[in-house]
Amino acid sequence: MIKLFTHNDLDGIGCALLACLVYGQEEVAFETCGYDFINDKLTEYIEEKNFENFTRCYITDISMNEEVATKISTLVSPRNEISASIQNHFQLLDHHTTATFLNATSWAKVQLQTEDDTLCCGTSLFYDYLKWQEPQALALLNKPLIIEFVEKIRRYDTWDWTRLEDLEAKQLNDLYYLLGKERFMAYWLERLSKGQGTFDYDATHKLILEMRQNEIDKYIEARNEDLTIQRILSYEAGIVFADRFQSELGNKLAELHPELDFIAMININGGVSCRTNKDTIHLGEEVAKVFGGGGHAKAAGLPVTDTIRQLVVEAIFKQ
Repeated sequence: MIKLFTHNDLDGIGCALLACLVYGQEEVAFETCGYDFINDKLTEYIEEKNFENFTRCYITDISMNEEVATKISTLVSPRNEISASIQNHFQLLDHHTTATFLNATSWAKVQLQTEDDTLCCGTSLFYDYLKWQEPQALALLNKPLIIEFVEKIRRYDTWDWTRLEDLEAKQLNDLYYLLGKERFMAYWLERLSKGQGTFDYDATHKLILEMRQNEIDKYIEARNEDLTIQRILSYEAGIVFADRFQSELGNKLAELHPELDFIAMININGGVSCRTNKDTIHLGEEVAKVFGGGGHAKAAGLPVTDTIRQLVVEAIFKQ
């Protein structure tokens, strides 16, 4: 059995699909999670010795803090009394700047871009890893439809879709949230398993995608009217409360408000997503990391803890 901890977005689900294609759906136990819970989940996996139930553990498109990383390194150390088989148990693949410190370990590969300067994503890194590390994977994954599917995810996650004007990549993310995790995975696992044809959407999907775009446009317009400005650290930030369409909303608001350094979108149940179109700020390092999160230069996120949620409740109902 394979264990997979992966991010709870399109890129993370792409990794889960690849694992199911290579190892078989019944042989993969995966959990999707955000930065709020990844450290707790990995700590439980180690301390409860759940690793004894799996041959490998992949961590994709997300990373842990230094404390949990140390626990993994200690566990897989040759000096550990546990069987030598555990030494190759963990493999992390990530592309976020805030995770680069993990490259000092034996079990992590954090790569932001390829040698030809193509930006990486979790799915593209996992695809390359599986293709060359698992003997059966090359024949299973080296199909035009799968290659194109991986590239669509990479283009969306790195925001290359805007530069390349690849609307299909952006629509793939819309479809993920429209169908939900289970339906999306079932649909694409069936299509990718057959590996036939080229990447496209059927008539039904095209219709619901058009309806979703109209919904997104109206949502952006409404949130723009609610935007407030606040100084965070040394930057001028636009603040909105938003629980939907964060990537598209954040980038559009940044475009509409060039006077702001970045946009912060607060989802009390899901964390804070930050976006910028400026080259003068690194959101992952200079903002998100300060508040316990991480990410890239122009897209990052940070958690909303249970303590903060409780403070919000108390502030609302303060007498």
